[in-house]
Amino acid sequence: MFKRYIIITLRNLKKQRLFTFINIAGLAVSMAVCLIVLISTRTNLSYDNFHPDISRIWRITTRVVTPDGRKFHMASTPLPMADALKNNYTGIEQTVPLYNALFGEGKTDQKKLNVRGTFTTSAFFSVFGFKLTAGNPETALSAPNNIVLSAETAQRFFGTADPIGKVIRFDKLGSYIVSGVLQPAPSLSHIDFDALGSLSSVPGLEQSKALEGRTQNWDVVQGSYTYVKMRPGEGKSVLEAAIADIGHRYDELPGKGKGSLAFEPQALSKITPSRELYDDFGGGPPWGKILAELGVALGLLICACFNYTNLSIVRSLQRAKEVGVRKVNGAHRWQIFVQFIVESVFMCLLSLILAVLLLLVMQSTHFNALPVPDVNLLDWHLLLWFLAFSIITGAVAGIIPAWALSAFQPAKVLKNLVDIKLFGGLGLRKSLIVVQFTLSIAAMLFLVTVYRQFSYKATMDMGFYRKDILNVPLADVDFQRMKERMEQLKGVSIATASSGTLGMPRDCRFFELKTNESKDKIQFGYYAADADFIKVMHLKLVAGTTFPAAASRDQEQYLIVNERALQVMGIKSATDAIGKTLWMNDSASMSIIGVVQDFNYQPMEVNIGPMALRYRPAEFNQLQMAMVAGDKEQEMAGVKRVWQELHPGETFSAEWMDEQLASRNGREVISMLGFLVFISTLISALGLLGIVAYTSFTRRKEISIRKVLGATAPGLLMLLSKNYIRLIIIAGCIALPIGYLGSMFFLQIFAYRVSIGILQLLGGFLALALLALITIFSQTWRAVGINPADNLRND
Repeated sequence: MFKRYIIITLRNLKKQRLFTFINIAGLAVSMAVCLIVLISTRTNLSYDNFHPDISRIWRITTRVVTPDGRKFHMASTPLPMADALKNNYTGIEQTVPLYNALFGEGKTDQKKLNVRGTFTTSAFFSVFGFKLTAGNPETALSAPNNIVLSAETAQRFFGTADPIGKVIRFDKLGSYIVSGVLQPAPSLSHIDFDALGSLSSVPGLEQSKALEGRTQNWDVVQGSYTYVKMRPGEGKSVLEAAIADIGHRYDELPGKGKGSLAFEPQALSKITPSRELYDDFGGGPPWGKILAELGVALGLLICACFNYTNLSIVRSLQRAKEVGVRKVNGAHRWQIFVQFIVESVFMCLLSLILAVLLLLVMQSTHFNALPVPDVNLLDWHLLLWFLAFSIITGAVAGIIPAWALSAFQPAKVLKNLVDIKLFGGLGLRKSLIVVQFTLSIAAMLFLVTVYRQFSYKATMDMGFYRKDILNVPLADVDFQRMKERMEQLKGVSIATASSGTLGMPRDCRFFELKTNESKDKIQFGYYAADADFIKVMHLKLVAGTTFPAAASRDQEQYLIVNERALQVMGIKSATDAIGKTLWMNDSASMSIIGVVQDFNYQPMEVNIGPMALRYRPAEFNQLQMAMVAGDKEQEMAGVKRVWQELHPGETFSAEWMDEQLASRNGREVISMLGFLVFISTLISALGLLGIVAYTSFTRRKEISIRKVLGATAPGLLMLLSKNYIRLIIIAGCIALPIGYLGSMFFLQIFAYRVSIGILQLLGGFLALALLALITIFSQTWRAVGINPADNLRND
């Protein structure tokens, strides 16, 4: 019986070539996108699945409310939290602190490499599922100045040589002996560092002032993290009671007008994917991104399934006799139902083969608009997922047509059967057309908004100069020495040393200050910069001066602040601010030496806040050079020559500031969205094409009779098209508010954003409406142009 179903399916697919092409093409393209999302989702849901007893492991997070009412949910906690929980609460088996202060340039005798690490304890290996390929997990992090490297970092530093016992040096953090090498994790983890340093090293670093005092400081939340493993049988409620008890030390904050602070547990299995938290680390995606990907893929798949449902119902008249004859010959309804489900699943399997081939081509050609994950697409585990997905899709797509077609009564098959009715008289196929074009129009409107916003972001005046500025790393060379050498080049106008690039999201650092008039600390963003930074960046100095040439390298004395900082501190004018003293702590003070006009030192997603320029040569990591307009390649060659003279044997790297900022202008996002909107529109247009073609075919005799009776071509064209035009208008009326709301939600991400005007909304709608009209008229005109004698000669 199943063999007969396949034979009938192949005959029908061959007979209905337009129907077959539209459905397989639409399903293949949409399934290709769905398979990419399926691979991505499978990967994203595999984070941290290798840890033993994962149900007993939690991370403590912090909820902070600032004095001005702003709320932050932070992934971090005060550093002493781990010891307090372990020593005072019996329900807790073990705690793991992470202190992300182990970063900077690590050096051996042969190499210098940037290292991103964290300080922790030996409990790290008893709580988490990480293993060592070399070293003893019980002692690897017990002694001060021990370091465990990831396998990749060990290979980068030492190649194939045994790294155990080797020494890695950091400028500020001292020297560390390699005591272990991590085995590559079985799957992805949000805990992903180049190195783990022993936390017992930190007190000595605090004593030497290499790190600020954190081991006993309950007032600083950022940069340290606490993980807890509960004893068997002890649940979340025990942990909540423990952290609530610790949280009582902050009970006085609200009464003093200092906001509030409370702790909250987060299951390890819920960290990635998760809601986005402040001060988090790890590269895992949030749920919002995963759900957005799934939503887009599901939307495209629904459009393709709608095509199948729509076209199957439209061609129901052509298969009515087939159903009637089979029922007269004894076929049961369930057998006919299964026949149509088999057809649907078979078509989906053909689409799956085409989709996998399409993915292989996209993967081999590195298609940028929709990157294919770098995995083996022919892995049998993955193919089983694909197969199951395809069968489910086929069953879901075919269930409505199968139910409708199998319900035909033999006595009525010669009557003019109209489609199933839905929504109080509006036909199912009409409803599906409306839904398809609603999705396409809404997606088009959203794309237009995204494009306009990122275009605005690329051209917005952020208040500083970015053109013809070349950034090169200092890489341990004294900034003044490199600056003097570079300024001797013809192509270099002036240079400045800094800690990062203005406008880049992670280059801005933060610290807290308080005034003489208030005990409340104010958070400032800051960049370390030298005296020429204002000149190179074309910042406008409102009052005061830049840093003096004789400023101390060791003792920080001066600050240059922005106008927003004056507003927050309650200083009325820029001139009044000059000479004001600000305090980092009871013994460290600085005076304001200058005030600059506000500028967007952070990306445009963020409002301008209090900001300072600090003269801290120890934090300078790049030289930014204002280049004379000319031959960029020749200028780069000159800079490279001098840089390599100062760094013999090292690899030169440089980046133009405008290109660095442009890399965040969303080109990839726009390309991907544009590609997805194109696919959605293509599927909708193909579906409309098929429906209009079949409708025109079934009304060919009616058209011929009307032509014989004197109907004109324009009249017939409007008669055949008006219902579809009405559906497109209905779709537009539904899509416009959906697209507007979606665009507004997207724009809320940005502090500085474009407005949404009626022209932008109507433009996207009219573009798709025009495409729909071309699709409709191409088929209806063809039907109108046929000679009536050809259709009526047998009647």
